[in-house]
Amino acid sequence: MKKLTPISISQHFQGRHSRRSNVIAIMKRTGCSVLIAAFLMVFNASFHAASAQAADSATGAATSMSPESKGQELFVGNIRFANHGPACNSCHNVNLNNFISGGALAKDLTQAVSRLTPEGVKGIVTGLPFPQMKQAYETRPLTEAEINDILAFLKHADALAATQAKNSVAPDMAWGGILGAIALLILFSFFWIRRKRRTVNQAIYNRQIKSF
Repeated sequence: MKKLTPISISQHFQGRHSRRSNVIAIMKRTGCSVLIAAFLMVFNASFHAASAQAADSATGAATSMSPESKGQELFVGNIRFANHGPACNSCHNVNLNNFISGGALAKDLTQAVSRLTPEGVKGIVTGLPFPQMKQAYETRPLTEAEINDILAFLKHADALAATQAKNSVAPDMAWGGILGAIALLILFSFFWIRRKRRTVNQAIYNRQIKSF
């Protein structure tokens, strides 16, 4: 039988205390991990529930829209295409009052239906005859419902084309540039006249005269 000494007894209790501390530390870490995991699970579930609710609300709102209204929202990108293609107004413009101007890369579509007929517009959207359209939509085509909604919007825009004011920012930009240039010339002239009343800077001239 091993003889017990004060040192061996102390070492024995120190070892037990160390093992107990290690167990407590492991339990704390494990408990913390469990709490974090539980929090993440609850947060993830809440996030997905909120996302699903928002998606359902958006789907319900889109379902209740008229075809031309939904087509307008699809055209400007407020409603994303199902296959995540770019919004039409990235390249095209439609001239409607209180309607944001679109891009100028491609043809203005305000009277596309009159020029091409509804079947022609639909054929272009499905056939993708232009390189830019093919690159944008070949792997992300519009659905049949989306094409019909876009066509309904373009028909609506075509019917209102005669009553719409021309939506062009070019004249406004030209007049703004002219007026801005005139204002700058007047401002510069005012400061230049104050500075150059004589052929020399009078203050410097007087100071130099006094030094003699």
